[in-house]
Amino acid sequence: MGKGGVDPDWANPGTTGGATESAGVPASSPVAADSPTTGGGGAGKGRDSWVLAGLSILDICLAGLMATLGVLTILTFRSFSPSDFSEGFLAGYMIIFACLLFAYEMMWWSGVPSVNKVLRKNFGFLYGIKGKGLYLIFVAFLCLGLGNDKSVQTLTYVTGVAFLVVGILHIVVALFHPDVSMQYQAPTAGLENIV
Repeated sequence: MGKGGVDPDWANPGTTGGATESAGVPASSPVAADSPTTGGGGAGKGRDSWVLAGLSILDICLAGLMATLGVLTILTFRSFSPSDFSEGFLAGYMIIFACLLFAYEMMWWSGVPSVNKVLRKNFGFLYGIKGKGLYLIFVAFLCLGLGNDKSVQTLTYVTGVAFLVVGILHIVVALFHPDVSMQYQAPTAGLENIV
C-alpha cells in the first residue's frame, strides 16, 4: 500500500485516465478473466506476437540458467570463509530472483489470480517491457559480480552476458518498436474486479 493506504497506479490496472500509465505500461481496463483480450485466464495479452512470446521464452530459459548457477555456486562451497558467505548470500539472491522472473513469466502464459496479485503489488516493475529489461540488466551485473570459482566461472559469465543481452533486447523492443510494445499487456488474473 502506498501513502494514506492507497495502492499505486501500477498495482491496479485501469485506474489512470490516460492512454498509458506513468511507468510506460499500457493502461488496461478491468476485464473478465475469460475475455479474449486477456488470452484467457487473465494471462498477458500479446502471446500471438512471436517477438513477445520469444522474449518470454528467453526469460524462462534465463530464469532456469540463473537458478542453476545459484544452486551450483552453493554446492561448490569448500570452506566457510567470509568470501564463501558473501557468495552464498549472492547465490541465494540469484535463486530468489530467478524464481521471481519464472513466476512472472508463468503468469503471462497462464494467470493464477492469487500469485498474480502478490507479484503485481510487490514487483510491479516486471509488468512492463522496459521495467523487465532494466531488471534483467540489474540481474546481469549481479551474475557477473559472483565470485571467481573456476568450477562455475564459465556458467557465471554466460549467464551474466545472456541476461545483459536479453535485457538490452527488451529495452530495444520497448524504445524502437512501439507497435510490438503496445501489443504487450501484463497479466490481469485476480484483478478483474478492481475498479
